[in-house]
Amino acid sequence: MRNLSLLSSLVACPVCGGKLDAKDDEALDCGSCRQRFPTWAGLPWLFDRPKEYRAEWSQRLRFYVQTMESEISTLKMEQRLPDLLAPTTERLKLLIQAKTEQLREIETLLKDFDLPEDPSYELNSFAGTPLPENLSLLGYYSNALRDWGWGEAENKAALECVRRVIGQQPLGLMAVLGSGPSRLAYDVHRLFQGTTTLAIDINPFYLLLASRMIAGKTLQLYDFPMAPRDLRSTAVKVKLRAPEPIKENFYFLLADALKPCLKAESLDTLLTPWLIDVIPEDFRTLAARFNQYLKIGGRWINFGSLVFHQSMQSRCYSREEVEAILLESGFEIVAKEESEIPYLSVAHNCQRRHEWIYSFSAKKIRECPAPVTGDNQISWLQNTAELVPAWTELPEQILF
Repeated sequence: MRNLSLLSSLVACPVCGGKLDAKDDEALDCGSCRQRFPTWAGLPWLFDRPKEYRAEWSQRLRFYVQTMESEISTLKMEQRLPDLLAPTTERLKLLIQAKTEQLREIETLLKDFDLPEDPSYELNSFAGTPLPENLSLLGYYSNALRDWGWGEAENKAALECVRRVIGQQPLGLMAVLGSGPSRLAYDVHRLFQGTTTLAIDINPFYLLLASRMIAGKTLQLYDFPMAPRDLRSTAVKVKLRAPEPIKENFYFLLADALKPCLKAESLDTLLTPWLIDVIPEDFRTLAARFNQYLKIGGRWINFGSLVFHQSMQSRCYSREEVEAILLESGFEIVAKEESEIPYLSVAHNCQRRHEWIYSFSAKKIRECPAPVTGDNQISWLQNTAELVPAWTELPEQILF
């Protein structure tokens, strides 16, 4: 209850921007639009339509379970093939055991979400899914293993990149948008004493995992590399844990980065790790949006590669264009650098790569007009009190 009360003073209603109250330990309530934002598994779901998001994640969890069960069943059938080599039999046995344990561990981790039995998935799909269609529950699974398992060298390299562009200035209230498994958010929070951190992501699996980590708990999950170095590397059990727990001033929020429940001009620091080039919104609109959340003098810290995933080439920006957009959006670039660091390089995987990372620190020096965006959801499917509009061609159909 105490943490939820403290959190309510830091965030705003994702629907109307109103003040949130923690009247009990189960939800945050908006006094303006009367919306209620529940907590599941201890995480506040600050989406504009929390039940729809919950239903979507429920469906994607079921899809993951069905996929894993199908893979295990197929492996068991392959075990019965004639003339298998002894090492092949051993490898299949290892995979069956590992995938069975993995499925059990994931289901145990997510059991506290109390996901609904009937998510009304067909209705939500017709209205327009609130989640990106290509966003799976374990879409960046290797990043979680890297963050809390075998990736200390990569974690240190990432933190050093961010530290160099931050300098020595205190971070104050910091929101980390797209925090994912949240290791960078955790490391920055520990490095800069006195920081209050809001780790925000759209995926409940990663935030629940990260919340377990910073609470000092451990998890045992498997890595299934695409190019294992040997038979035993086909499935490698990884122990996930944090160097030390965090006891205060660190909050996890489930929210959409495009509607992140942040108060206007409330942040001292905004950190975006591996986010700005994968989000579907045009970066020019995104930069104007992020300007709204920062105080004058507040800083936007970015970390990640720039490989924009836009259908229009005019919106796949170079570093020079990104810097020009920052300037037009009310920011002054304080520091920037490019660094080559290892990415998902682990001993039991033959495939290794390096990434050129672009980090910047940009200070807000002036206000920028808020971006105008539309909502493609069908309103009368969301609001049962709203009348279904008449079909415009109905009179003509009646005449014939």
